Amino acid sequence: MKNKTESFVTETLEVKWSHLHKPDDKFGVDAANHNITIILDEALEQKLEELQQELGCSKVNGMKAVDDAMTLKAKTKLYVKKDIKCFPCVDANASATNALPFNGDKVKLKLFPMVIDRDNSLSLFLNGIQIIEKSERDFDSGGFEPTDGFDGSTVAETVSESTDTDTDDDSTDDLPF
Repeated sequence: MKNKTESFVTETLEVKWSHLHKPDDKFGVDAANHNITIILDEALEQKLEELQQELGCSKVNGMKAVDDAMTLKAKTKLYVKKDIKCFPCVDANASATNALPFNGDKVKLKLFPMVIDRDNSLSLFLNGIQIIEKSERDFDSGGFEPTDGFDGSTVAETVSESTDTDTDDDSTDDLPF
């Protein structure tokens, strides 16, 4: 890989998908990464075209059409290599936050363009995320009606410390399968 350009910060973009709460290891532990897919705006499309021409790249990796919009997937292994589970983000004030962006949220991304020698393509590596706006989500009640009892609206968000590998081997001895 060779690099002929500096990292840059995008304008505010809409998130289509993110996998930032833990490394995405769908293609194995060696390929694990944090990633985010955003909907491209005209400014970023133009920036990518300029970079592609300037660097003489054959294509931009991670770009594809989804639901009648062009998207870009940016990823990084940086925090996976440091054994950091959750990708660190900052809020609109550039202060660290435990919040993560999801579908519909507005973000700015710090991207690091790099030419991949293998096929002379351009990849954009994720260096940072600033959450500009969290979208209001309408969560389905699952068919339940309100009743007296536990009110979870005041409970602080917690992250489970357990992982898929934290199970006790003896805990499955009494299962019939």
